[in-house]
Amino acid sequence: MKKIFSFLSFWVFGLALFAENSPNISRVIEYRPAPGQHINRLFPTQDMSDTPENALKFANEKLVNNAGMVGLGSFGGYVIVGFDHPIVNLKGEYDFKVLGNAFTNGAEPGIVMVCQDLNKNGIPDDDEPWYELAGSDYNHPKTIKNYEITYYRPNPDGQKSAIRWTDNQGDEGEIKHLGAQGTMYPLWIAENTLTFKGTKLRNTVIDNGGMFSLPAFEWGYADNHGNSEPIEKNGFKIDWAVDADGNSADLTHIDFIKIHTAQLQQAGWLGETSTEVTGIVDLHPDAKLPSNAVHAMKTADLEISIFAGHLTIKNIENIRSISVYSIHGSSLICTKNQNSTDISALPNGIYLLKVTDKDNKTFVQKFIKK
Repeated sequence: MKKIFSFLSFWVFGLALFAENSPNISRVIEYRPAPGQHINRLFPTQDMSDTPENALKFANEKLVNNAGMVGLGSFGGYVIVGFDHPIVNLKGEYDFKVLGNAFTNGAEPGIVMVCQDLNKNGIPDDDEPWYELAGSDYNHPKTIKNYEITYYRPNPDGQKSAIRWTDNQGDEGEIKHLGAQGTMYPLWIAENTLTFKGTKLRNTVIDNGGMFSLPAFEWGYADNHGNSEPIEKNGFKIDWAVDADGNSADLTHIDFIKIHTAQLQQAGWLGETSTEVTGIVDLHPDAKLPSNAVHAMKTADLEISIFAGHLTIKNIENIRSISVYSIHGSSLICTKNQNSTDISALPNGIYLLKVTDKDNKTFVQKFIKK
């Protein structure tokens, strides 16, 4: 919604000259924005936005090596990116920086989430949990977890059509169309509805007699403070990662980053709040993975037996802990200093198993309880 431009700090390029790994985004894995006034306008030509493949190609051209900008539209719209190496969690330090289009009283914050490539196939699979980086408003009473919204394609999808929405809070409304803009529903999306789910932040827009302000949150959100602000304002620590229940995820590294627009609000003639991303920078691209980094193991290598409601690890000695998670990342069971754990209370289904030995080497894989 703000004036379209990209701002790339000179020091970003300096990092690239000396790093063995690229500090920047190497690929865009998925680009799925919500409706918004600039979603289709950012494409130079309409044929670049006529298919999901072309839209993804456009997003790669803009974000790989932090070369441009993509908009995420209204609440929930997101982009998922990857790197040519894992981003390592250096305890107590800021691990990466998200570049955006924010300025003083022009914040359009996005929630930042992270994921590990547990099976090393290069994509974030459905059974690999996402963890939210808990920013300054994570525990605010007006922050809504698991907020869900559905947007509806206008019929007909005209140049002047507003976008209707409903949510899981029993509310409904519309994204108002601004006079000079084109259609706001993403041109390459075939479905007549778009549904997004995630953490929603409180509205912060201030109407100063027709002059609108969008104040920033304190820390922990994309497109929230200007790119030249101190790292305490726009830097991110992997230490902030929490699971679906708000428990610390204690991640040694991450492989993927997802950013989604965190607010559902409009600022008069400025239009809807829409997070904009111009890049991500790993602040220590040549850091080495610690010895206790998560290792993906094949099922055949990790010998598991399930009998009479107990799961037993048969081929790892000196186990420090066995943890069981839902496929969405919720912690369900944690057993210390034993090679088995009681899973009798769990319903049948697919779960993630995390085993840590006495040397703090960690193994993660799926298992099925039948």
